Amino acid sequence: MSKFAIIDIGSNTVRLVVYENRERAPYVIFNEKVFCGLGRGVTDTGNMIDDAMDLAAITLKRFAMLIDKMGINDPRIVATSAVRDADNGPAFVERIKEYTGLTIEVIQGVEEARLSANGVICALPHADGVIADLGGGSLELATIKNRVVENECTLPIGPLRLQDQTGHWFDHPKRRVKKNLATIEWLDANKGRKFYAVGGAWRSLARIHMDMIDYPHVNMHNYIMPVNEVMSLAKKISKMSLVEVYQYRGLISEKRARIISLASLSLYHLLKTLKPSKFVVSAFGIREGVLYDGMSDEVRSQDPLIVGCHQVAEMTGRFPEHGERLYNWIDPLFDGESDEQKRLRLAICILSDVGWRGHPEYRADKVVGEILYGRLGGISHWGVGLISMALYTCYGGSRQYSDQVETAASLISRHDLAYAKKIGLALRLAQRLSAGTERGLKLAKLEMSEDELIFKVNKEKRDIINDVVVKRLESLARLCDLDAKIKNI
Repeated sequence: MSKFAIIDIGSNTVRLVVYENRERAPYVIFNEKVFCGLGRGVTDTGNMIDDAMDLAAITLKRFAMLIDKMGINDPRIVATSAVRDADNGPAFVERIKEYTGLTIEVIQGVEEARLSANGVICALPHADGVIADLGGGSLELATIKNRVVENECTLPIGPLRLQDQTGHWFDHPKRRVKKNLATIEWLDANKGRKFYAVGGAWRSLARIHMDMIDYPHVNMHNYIMPVNEVMSLAKKISKMSLVEVYQYRGLISEKRARIISLASLSLYHLLKTLKPSKFVVSAFGIREGVLYDGMSDEVRSQDPLIVGCHQVAEMTGRFPEHGERLYNWIDPLFDGESDEQKRLRLAICILSDVGWRGHPEYRADKVVGEILYGRLGGISHWGVGLISMALYTCYGGSRQYSDQVETAASLISRHDLAYAKKIGLALRLAQRLSAGTERGLKLAKLEMSEDELIFKVNKEKRDIINDVVVKRLESLARLCDLDAKIKNI
């Protein structure tokens, strides 16, 4: 499949994202945003201001040239609240068409809510609850269950709509937020469900929370915050002046600092109304929703984690087709797994060959870094930690953890760490036995009894067992508190 580009013209930023393909696990190969502030002044003047439109035009001209150089001939350019609501929006669309050749699609608020919800589903197929996407000019809301989006709506309470073009707040922003939220009749009926937060301002709030609690990981996607803590933080920041917000410099940008108090105000009152059971940050939103919209039903039904693992294996592994075979070969050791554990173990098996191109002394650390800071979708922070530590063991990682391995280990419990080590040692045995070949795996099989881990090997092929194979079998048996035995088939 060919590359695909999306330009999102929002009230605060204009962003270009280029995806390598349109598969279930979209891989980003270029991402650039510029704070243009098109939504500034729309509420008090009815129009986008000249400076913002000029910067947006220059930015879009650059994006058009980049897209052309990449050979992408079917980009999708969507504009949201600012262009939609401003009186001079149609003139701006015409100006951009003439100046850049780009055709802007101005989407309505309800459609924006649907696309944002689809973006969350793209990353989290089992998402179930309320999604809220706060842009500069508007707040989009919807509910999702079983990958069905309902109750799409939009409210004009983005932070740029609660202040004038100079940044001064309008009177009574709290009253405006509460009055608009009160118009959404379905909020009460959806109390207690999960809450999926979309939008850069709320991600900035999550970054502040991560810093406050010294959270070990840096990836905000799928970051889960205790609801009482996010409400307390949002309430606190909603009352801060710009000078007080500057204490978070280094965590958030200057442009985000100017809107985060009003963004926090909207979030606090929305959470106060919904009383959600869980607060989940989604880095996926409208752009991924546009991408998801273009996928076939067959592609949508695929697991983004497994598809993403196969993509990584094909790019960097020696035997990318080997994952499912390894999964089946070590399966006798893993009775009683949950569906999620089975899914993650399959992902680990698919990825178990991706570190071999690294230097032998650093493979274990290298593969942890690639998982910890990579772009795998459909996975929680817990899952990232589990996959990382299983592969760390698979590649013979030492007991002296580097900082990034400490980070990965801290994302899972001691019990989960033992489970990850078991998978890693089993794969370490399988890889040494087979050298990545299907025929090698067929020479032997594993069985477990109450007291023994039994390695059954074809009698005529017993020479396949060398000292290293025996050593790895014994390591796995010790972890399982079993005796290692080798028997003929």
